[in-house]
Amino acid sequence: MRTRIVLKEKNLPFDRILMDLPNKEQKQDWYLALNPYGKVPVLVEEGAWVYESALCNEYLEEKYPTPSLAPTDAGAKAQMRLWVEFCNSQFVPSLIGLVYENRKPPAERSQEKINSSKARLNELLPRLETQLQSQDYLLGNYSIADIAFTPFLALGERVGVDLSSFPRTAQWAARLKKRDSYEEVKIGLAA
Repeated sequence: MRTRIVLKEKNLPFDRILMDLPNKEQKQDWYLALNPYGKVPVLVEEGAWVYESALCNEYLEEKYPTPSLAPTDAGAKAQMRLWVEFCNSQFVPSLIGLVYENRKPPAERSQEKINSSKARLNELLPRLETQLQSQDYLLGNYSIADIAFTPFLALGERVGVDLSSFPRTAQWAARLKKRDSYEEVKIGLAA
């Protein structure tokens, strides 16, 4: 099924193929030819073929720089990349562990794995809380760093990640949800 969407942060039209991830459609040969990791997303545009979310975001920022979603200063850009790396290498694995356990029938869930994932998230959330103490977004202005976290904050909310002990992080998550682009996240989570 092909659906026309607009990437709202940049107002760019792209076609999107909805993938049946639980049935591992992303592991079929036709998709593995696009992304050998068998993961989403893949961005295919004339002159470009990019996979991995962070690289897709950076490609879109460089190709369509208005509005700007990344700093131009090399040090600030490195900080943005470090936040994206923190999201992908630390935050996401802990959250995905929680999501996978919660997908199982209640009798098959491992409370030990659930508790372990929640404990790891509670070790990571103070870093976000500290970064957000004096600013609304991770780098001050809304950026690719915030975009990296958005779908995972939404997913965390769905599986009961409690941000009440992290008020600045909870406020940041609420700000992200109010953005027009959040509607695309909701569509992606419903699929």
